[in-house]
Amino acid sequence: MRHRKVRGLKRKLIRLQRNMQENHHDFPTEFHNGYWNTKIPVGQTFLLEIQHNAQIKQAIIHILLDEAKRLVELRVDERMRVAVLLDFPTLWNSELLVFEDEEELQTFMRRDSSHQKWIPISHKKTFMNKWDIRSDQDIRVYGFEEWLLDEEDEGRELWMLVQ
Repeated sequence: MRHRKVRGLKRKLIRLQRNMQENHHDFPTEFHNGYWNTKIPVGQTFLLEIQHNAQIKQAIIHILLDEAKRLVELRVDERMRVAVLLDFPTLWNSELLVFEDEEELQTFMRRDSSHQKWIPISHKKTFMNKWDIRSDQDIRVYGFEEWLLDEEDEGRELWMLVQ
């Protein structure tokens, strides 16, 4: 499938990387409900433009993973977990998260309420291969299908990459 050219792509990816680093130059210190998070600093229009372009999505995923790795190196407590939450198909609700510990991470992933469910999916190997994520980075991968029960749209696919 041929994709139309995205104007200023290199500049936009460089700006994304720079914004990620500048927005959290230091390791986060304020946690709410056991975690800290920041949304991907990219416009929705750009993400909608590239939603069918796997190559550009892969570049964005790698920028997020690089930032997570940088935060892992800055963390002051080994019990803290750094994660990238990827929202497919558009990446619009993707974010970077830092959890105070493993228990907070597991609590965050348990979504089974009257309005939201996260149903585990197990396509880890396929996911890792599709997005060219090297397994040498010591990343745990969790896949979910999210259902918002008060909305009529179909479930979204969410992936958490935890370092």
